[in-house]
Amino acid sequence: AKMSEAERMEEEMRNLRDDGKLAGSNLLSFLHWLGMLIFSSARYKEAFWGLVAITLLFRWFSCTVAALLAGLFATLASYKRPPRPEGIPLAPMGLDVLLGRPIQASKDVPGLISNNNVTVTSFGDKYILAYRQSDVHFPSGKTRIVVAHSTDLCSWSVEWTYANGCDLREVLLFEIQGKLMLYFFSLKPAHGQFKPLHIFYTTSKDGKAWQDPEQVCYEGEVPWEIKVFGEGADAVAYKSSYLGDHYGTKEVLVLFEFSKDGLKWEPVPPCTKESSAVYRGGISEVSFEFTKAGDLVALGRNEDGDTTGFGTQLFYAKRESLGTWTHLKVCLPWRFDSPRLASTSSGEILLFARYAPNRYQWAPSWIDFGHQKIINLVMCSLFWKSAAVYRLAPRSEWGEEGAGAVQLIRCFEGSAGDTGFFSVTRERGAKDADGWVVANYTSTTCHSHAPWIYGQMMPSHVYVFRCRAVATAGSS
Repeated sequence: AKMSEAERMEEEMRNLRDDGKLAGSNLLSFLHWLGMLIFSSARYKEAFWGLVAITLLFRWFSCTVAALLAGLFATLASYKRPPRPEGIPLAPMGLDVLLGRPIQASKDVPGLISNNNVTVTSFGDKYILAYRQSDVHFPSGKTRIVVAHSTDLCSWSVEWTYANGCDLREVLLFEIQGKLMLYFFSLKPAHGQFKPLHIFYTTSKDGKAWQDPEQVCYEGEVPWEIKVFGEGADAVAYKSSYLGDHYGTKEVLVLFEFSKDGLKWEPVPPCTKESSAVYRGGISEVSFEFTKAGDLVALGRNEDGDTTGFGTQLFYAKRESLGTWTHLKVCLPWRFDSPRLASTSSGEILLFARYAPNRYQWAPSWIDFGHQKIINLVMCSLFWKSAAVYRLAPRSEWGEEGAGAVQLIRCFEGSAGDTGFFSVTRERGAKDADGWVVANYTSTTCHSHAPWIYGQMMPSHVYVFRCRAVATAGSS
């Protein structure tokens, strides 16, 4: 039988599992190893003064003065915070998002300092949260999935853990047909690689007793978002995911599928099994939401780059044809990583995502495309990041290039280093649809100006916030 587009990509991903290159080169793997070696140390102050002492010992007084001045200038330079880019305008002042205090939900476990990749939902009379816990941010065989419960968001009890010797991440909790489902995927446990293996699912009736995880979907597929619309027998789950050579040299497929049971997935029409991708290029993480009119809007990270550029792509589909996605002619040059879209009662679309004030497209467009990818990835790792909530302007305001379509509302205080992976669920007992519980993770020992790669080597924890959207008349 003739293989479908996704099946061909699935087979290609199997063949690429032993390829240790990133972006077609060993350079990124080497730089990743070097970065882990340098940034895993916390004794930079001692190293600096040690070098100064050596220059004094050998009476290299001019070198001593130069070292002290260099240290002073580097410290002073780090004090300046770059302004908000003009290309990321402020949202209208009539729309605001109020945040409660951050509450740590992840547990301190010796040797497993990296707590990230979180999902949260409400089920019955409690909140249920799942997250990745490991020794490092990068793929590791010490990784495990942790499921915790809380009734008040303040006290969290660990109810279930799972490990299989691979790296595990991208956890997704959702309820369908009266049962709670948890999705996640496995990676080859190699620090300097990104080789997806399998998607797993498990189910529970109470959030405490979970079935043994089983494989589902395509091999090498990475699930990014699953949302359920409707209730009971009318409930439909929609899933956005990607399948392809992420961080490699070949294209990536974006899949948008639906399911009535959370297990059997079909392409959203007019896509078919034979041609199931809604986008082909460099897009990976894609979040979607439906407008009040029933149309779809989506935002995807274009980290690998393609003919539309590098950065972020916006998508739109009419309700009559949800599988036909249109996109901007040119990508937004900024990255809004790990995006999560949510709608307010007034119809506003909010975006919870990482905040990076530096343009992602650093490399000049006239050089080789593969070298552009390497330069952009390296430079992105060396700049600081935070977490923020944005407004996504209505489709009618995007134009062909989306200028000003993503508008900053506010940053999350205390989010620095490695941060900006959100999950959003409705607050239990809220009187309207504008009260949420938001989960995010952040490095815990970094200053706000610490580069991303440094934060990825430091301890991180998962936090939950109460969150409320406030809109006044005329804010749209």
